[in-house]
Amino acid sequence: MIIFDDDTMILEVLNNHFSRMNFELQCFSQPILCPHCENTTPCADIIITDFLMPRINGFELLNHQAQQGCTINIKNKAIVSGVLPEEHIDKLSELAGKFFGKPFSLKELDAWAKECVSRVDLSQPLGNYYV
Repeated sequence: MIIFDDDTMILEVLNNHFSRMNFELQCFSQPILCPHCENTTPCADIIITDFLMPRINGFELLNHQAQQGCTINIKNKAIVSGVLPEEHIDKLSELAGKFFGKPFSLKELDAWAKECVSRVDLSQPLGNYYV
């Protein structure tokens, strides 16, 4: 699982929470574009990204991944945000399978993460995400 959020407190909460659930995590507070998406091997099974971040917003990140041929199931990508501009609501289903408003419920995230795991082929290797 990869988590992107510039709020280090939220990043730490999610990292601790999902680590206790035995997820392997990579967490980034200042994401840049994912060069690994040019490969056919996904960099993760699940992605959670904040929408509003200083260097790149969550939609730009997921859109770039899609343009580069990212092979992660769209249903296994989520946007978390306190605000989602109206012009992005229609695009949500093209780039991510789920939206969680802040403050979000860890129970809801858990249920979604379990659904994501059920869609993952655990026999497939993962690549690396580079920042």
